[in-house]
Amino acid sequence: MEGIKVDVKNVSDIEKRLTVAIPPNAVDTEIDKAYVDLKKKVKLKGFRPGKAPISILQRYFKAQVEEDVISKLVKDTYTQALDEIQAKPVSQPKIENGVLEKGKEFSYTAVFEIKPDIAVTDYENLELEKEEVEVTDDDVTKEIDSLRNSYATLQEVTDRAIKQGDCVVFDYEGTVDGSPYPGNVQKDFFLEMTEDAFIPGFSQHLIGLTLSAEKDFSLDVPEEYINKDIAGKNAAFHVIIKNIKEKIMPVADDEFAKDLGEYTDLEDLKHKLQKALTERRRMQADAALKEKIFDIIIEKNPFEVPKSMVDMQIRNMMYEMQQMLQAQGLKLEDMGQPVEQMYEQYRTPAERQVRSALLLGAIAQKEALTAAEEDFEKKYQELAKQYQQDVAVIKSKLDRELIQPQILERKAIDLIISKARITGKK
Repeated sequence: MEGIKVDVKNVSDIEKRLTVAIPPNAVDTEIDKAYVDLKKKVKLKGFRPGKAPISILQRYFKAQVEEDVISKLVKDTYTQALDEIQAKPVSQPKIENGVLEKGKEFSYTAVFEIKPDIAVTDYENLELEKEEVEVTDDDVTKEIDSLRNSYATLQEVTDRAIKQGDCVVFDYEGTVDGSPYPGNVQKDFFLEMTEDAFIPGFSQHLIGLTLSAEKDFSLDVPEEYINKDIAGKNAAFHVIIKNIKEKIMPVADDEFAKDLGEYTDLEDLKHKLQKALTERRRMQADAALKEKIFDIIIEKNPFEVPKSMVDMQIRNMMYEMQQMLQAQGLKLEDMGQPVEQMYEQYRTPAERQVRSALLLGAIAQKEALTAAEEDFEKKYQELAKQYQQDVAVIKSKLDRELIQPQILERKAIDLIISKARITGKK
């Protein structure tokens, strides 16, 4: 649109206030066009279709027309104004409209966030420690025991008390300071008798109880417990034991290895478990090294983070949590606390992730890092493996512009590591 006037003010380092003024002739054109279009569509009693006078239309539809015209004027000029000031918002604009009046200039303001301009420093010659990867025979044995536990069968017990490792079905009612809390009454609750199951220390109070036994006890709930209604408090419980089952674990032999479907014998299982454990711990060591790098560069490079980017990251994290729960037949509402409360609990880790990504992006820009064709192919292959889909499907769903930042972030991490002084630790 010709003749618009654009003015921009910096509210802060990450927020801009854009004012756009549209000339009277453009305003008049859109108002006239809106009434002409309305005249063709509207049906009014006493007038043939398309014959209602504009004055009548103005009497009945003035508010609607103004709303439609303002919406169109903003839509037609907002992107143009952003191009003129060379701004790239990272949030939806908050629009404040002026008064629309024929023969007069119309103006509106748009407030939006942008990425911070980061003069990143102190990412070279870092002193870092990286864990040395080691897998022992005991580690492999524990993995095999974990597999045996997964394939264990449950056998009902009626002639003895509950012991460590049993699975128990019971009813319970909980209170805090004598008062109930959301979800405090549960029927047929299933719990494996391990030390940290459910609430740490809870299962220890059931050890020694027999079928149909009842017990009252209290325990201190950890501050970090997921249900914030009882976290950090002393909670009292009344339990009724309804069923006791003993785990019968299969013997670790060649037949057990073959039953898993992809191993020739027990030695083959051990060999492949050791290889998988080594790779897992290598990835954990790499992840821990990255987190240490983030600790350092975040501390050395403070800046204001756009709230909209943090909110977007929280939504992504919540979505991933929701997908994981759905795979287990659960919902977010089953986690024992309001979704809004969970949302806020994600804010700190989400802000850290946004800070890390912005800093790596700034380093990639400063170092003139680029994404080559082979980088894109490698990333698409990784995503296809991660989501268990064909590479062609991933390419059709994810544009290169969406994965390029991830490629550059990885290159920035690799560059930091290549310039760091890294010592190993056990």
